[in-house]
Amino acid sequence: CPTQVAPEMPRKAIQDGTEGMVKAQILIKNGVVQEVTIVSGPRVFHAAVKNAIQQYKCVADGPEVLATQEFSFKLD
Repeated sequence: CPTQVAPEMPRKAIQDGTEGMVKAQILIKNGVVQEVTIVSGPRVFHAAVKNAIQQYKCVADGPEVLATQEFSFKLD
């Protein structure tokens, strides 16, 4: 997907000092994100990852694509 949105660091994670890696599986049909499944990672980041992926703008590369992407959350 040429246009990707980075997930925002959740306020709760900042307050709790939580960092981590989230792995998500993305189902793309005809260039549109259809489904996001969180495979692993701290629950506090799940909503932020799903929200970011739903904003992706993808290019149709066949009828259906199943992709996996990892997101790293680190506190500054």
